[in-house]
Formats: sequence, C-alpha cells, structure tokens
Amino acid sequence: MNRREYGLLRELPEGRGRRIGAVLFWIMLKGAPVWLGPVLMGRIIDLGGMEVPDVGKLVLYTALSVFLFVQNIPAAVCYMGNLVHLTRGIGRDLRIRICRQLQVLSLHYHSRNSIGALHSKAIRDIELVEQLPKLVVEQGFGFFMALLIATVSILVRKPEALVFFFLTVPACALVSSHFRKRLDVSANRYRKSMEGMSLFLNEMVTMMPITRAHGVEEQQLRTVESGIHSVFERGVDFDKLTQLFMAISWVVMGVMQALFLGGAMYACFKGHISVGDVVMFNLFFGTLSNSLANLLTFVPQLLQIRESLGSIAEVLSAPDLEENSGKPAFESVRGDFRLEQVRFTYPGAEAPALRDLSLRIDAGTSLAIVGPSGCGKSTLLSLLLGFVRPESGVIRLDGQDMQNMDLRSYRRQVGVVTQDPVFFSGSVFENIAYGSEDVGREQVLQALEKAHARGFVEELPDGLDTVLGVGGARLSGGQMQRLSIARAIVRDPRVLILDEATSALDMESERVIQSALDELMKGRTTLIVAHRISTVENADRIALLENGRLVACDSPRELLTYDNFYSRAVLSQKGKARGTGGQG
Repeated sequence: MNRREYGLLRELPEGRGRRIGAVLFWIMLKGAPVWLGPVLMGRIIDLGGMEVPDVGKLVLYTALSVFLFVQNIPAAVCYMGNLVHLTRGIGRDLRIRICRQLQVLSLHYHSRNSIGALHSKAIRDIELVEQLPKLVVEQGFGFFMALLIATVSILVRKPEALVFFFLTVPACALVSSHFRKRLDVSANRYRKSMEGMSLFLNEMVTMMPITRAHGVEEQQLRTVESGIHSVFERGVDFDKLTQLFMAISWVVMGVMQALFLGGAMYACFKGHISVGDVVMFNLFFGTLSNSLANLLTFVPQLLQIRESLGSIAEVLSAPDLEENSGKPAFESVRGDFRLEQVRFTYPGAEAPALRDLSLRIDAGTSLAIVGPSGCGKSTLLSLLLGFVRPESGVIRLDGQDMQNMDLRSYRRQVGVVTQDPVFFSGSVFENIAYGSEDVGREQVLQALEKAHARGFVEELPDGLDTVLGVGGARLSGGQMQRLSIARAIVRDPRVLILDEATSALDMESERVIQSALDELMKGRTTLIVAHRISTVENADRIALLENGRLVACDSPRELLTYDNFYSRAVLSQKGKARGTGGQG
C-alpha cells in the first residue's frame, strides 16, 4: 500500500469515532453466542460426568446460553443500523469529495482522463470501499475476538493446546503470501479493464449519431465488444485464482482442525482434559479456523478494495488544481486585458502552443482571433478564461494578475457561446437560466426574443418547461445554438466569448443571429473565434496567429491592405460566393 492509499485509509474513520464504537459494541453482543457458546457447552457436558448432579449450575448455564442466543436479535438490528450508517456515510463523503475535487481540477486534467474512468471511480470504486468497514469488523474484529476468548479459555484449561492455534496462523499466512501478489496483479488488471469498458460504452453512446451517419455500427460494436471480452477474460482469471486460493485455504484449515481434534482426544484418553474440554476446544478451533478461513476468503476482495482506494486517492491527490480559495475576488469586471510575453506549452508537447505573445484588449471592444488550424486560437481563449495558466509571462485583467485572483468571480461575469453547445437533461428554462439563480421567466423570454429563439420554444410541447433530453436531443443544431446565445444574453456578461457561435446556422439564420450578437456585443469586451468572414468583419480589431505567434493585430479594414491570412481568406470566400452566384 503506497502513501496515497494509506493516507486515504487513515482519513476514512475521521469524525466517526462514536459510530465505530457503537458498531464494535453491538457486534460483540451479536457475536457472543459464537464466542462464549463453546465455554458454556463444555461446562454443560462436564456436568454430565459428575457423581452428584448439580442442577443449579445446569439451569444457570442453560439460561445463559438461551440469553446469549435471544439477545442476538436486538443486537443484530442495532449493529446493522450503525454499520449501514457508517458504510453509507463513508461512500457519501467520498463521492462529495470526488465531486468537489473534479470541480477544482483543471480542464487539462479532465481532457487527459476519460469520462468513463471518472464515472467508474465515483461509482464502482466507492462501492467497493464502502464494504471495507464491514469486512474489517465482521472478519478482522471477529477473528480477533475469537482468538482472544479461545486463547484465554485454553490458557486456563490446557495451555499446551495453544500450540495448534498458533501453528494455524502462520500456515494460513504462508498460503496468503503465496497468492497475494498474483491476486494483486489480477485485481489491478480487472479494474483497468472495467474502466476501459466504461470508456468504450460512453464513446459508443456519445458517437451514436456519427456512427449511424457513416454506417460503421459493426466497427463500433467490435470496439465495444473487445472491451467487454477483456472484462470477461480478466474477471474469469481473477475468479479462478480466487477460487484456487480459497480451496487451498479451506484444506489447510480442515487438516489443522483434524489434527487438533485427534490431539485433544488423545489428551482426554490420558486424563489430561475432560470430554467437555475436548468439545470446547474443538468448537473454539472450529470458530477460529472458520473466522481465519473467512478472513482469507476476503483477501481477494481486500485487494480489489486496495485498488479502488488507489484509484480514488489518485483523483483526490491530483496536483493539477485550479486554486481559487483564499484569493481576492473581482468585485466587478470591466474586461480590460493585457497579455505580456505569454508562453504556454501543453504537457508532453514538443513545441509551445503560444510563444511570447503580447496583446492589448481594451474594455468594451471586440477582438476576433483568426488563423489557420493549430495556430493557438483555442489556447488563447483558454488562457483568457483562466482554464490554463501561462508557463511564463503575465495576463492582467483590469490591471490585476489573473494568477493571483479568484477566477470564479471573473467567470460569473462571462458569457460563452461555443461551437458545440452543451445542454443537460432539464427544461428549456433551466438550461437557459443555468448559473443565474435570480433570473425569472420573463427575463428568459426576453433573452429568447433577442436570440430569435422564442418562436420555436413556444411551439414546443410544454414551452419553457419542455425537457430537452440529454445533450439537447430534441433540438436541431441551429436551435441549440440559439438557446446557447440566449443563455449568454440572460447572464448580461461583461466579457463575451463567441467560439464559432454561428457555425451551426444556415446563411439566413446567421444573418438574423449576427444582428442579435451585434446588439449584445455593444459595450462588452468580446472575443470572437470564427472561420466565417461575416462573423469577424465587424470586429474592432483582428488578431492574426500563426504557429503560436501573434503576427498582426489591426482593424479589418487595415488588414485588407496587405497580404495576410485574413485578406487571403476574404478573397477566397468572395471568390467562392461569386462562383456560386454565377452558377445560379
């Protein structure tokens, strides 16, 4: 167990002392018939060999035995009630911690880790960890209590018999050590195959429209089925190894118990112990061996739990955090940006995505970011949103170094319209008002009106209350884009980011939406990324990027006076338009 796993394991019982104490108290009462029963049974049997029957002791021992069994019912109910609260509480708190951690981990971390793997950590891995308290209490604590009571009883009656008890433990430990590493490796492979299958299934569902459109269902199925077969094969390997381990452990226990019973009877023949002692010793040995066998049986499960602890700790201790707590917040945002010699390289990349970029964006102005694919447009937007931090240089917002500020206060005053709008399975109203708790229905309707979306929304079955479905499945691409614009409008942002905001619209819809966007952009700092010239030609300035460098930044009119990427793109699109018109 590495330091991260051990650290998380130590944190699990924190704040749960009273609940753990209650669980241990009630399991001692619940297990009393198993742990104390052999003593009473041995004494009852010995009463049968007395020359003068002691009826009083017989009644006492019998009554105690009956009481031990009857009290098991309320003790079991109380034990399970406390255990359930303990295990479910651990699962609840771990899921909350993971969700909180995912919210502060950088977007780069999320881009490196699949959704399926993160789902597996938050669901399957935590389900396994929830079982740990039950295993520790019922198997570990149960074995300890059985060993303690058996040891004390045998020390009182026949100390020599302890030799067999203490030989049993190293014999089982030898079996466990032989299989532990192989089981550990097998459990690791099984967990990773489960995460891989989750990834394949998630991609299959996400890619369904594209898969159907290209007619590659069989190819996609082969990919998913390979993940399912991998889980099957790894699971079979793990189960076979587990069964072999359990069988050998059971045989070792059985052989040791047979030898112990034979030795106890021989001691009885010689008159060293009574028949009652033989029964008591054998029951104790059976209880102890069963507890130890059960403990060993759960070794494979404990190894799976260890894998899950490592998987969860990997998220909780990930260093790729966006630290905002404790930093000063922006009380208001004007949208005045200054970039000074900014450089950024993605981890693992050979060349920087942006090189020594200096740029000024005045508050209330619009800047279009233009350039060929891979030139750094998306990286620049990510830097301006604070999703990634520059490796060198400074980005200032309203005169403040963004690295020293609580960026959440800034982003609350940002509106974003992206190329691929994201919607959750809620109503139209909930999706548009997302993140704006004080927004009412009338404000949403006004935003829809400005985004030219009110008409089709009112035609939906339940209007604003129509549930969109996962990812906005009920809407066309153009409709989703208009709702995304309405969501930006309703926030009344100081900074507006348009990333291919009209890419999903036809030419007619684009003209309508562009008019709404032009109105929305007034008085706001607006950053535009687009390939359509019509989207950027009204910007105050255009920044041209090539190979991560800023090669020009001027008004659209000035850029058309000399050869550059923008002027060539304008000529190309106008040429295509004339060609299309001529063909018509």
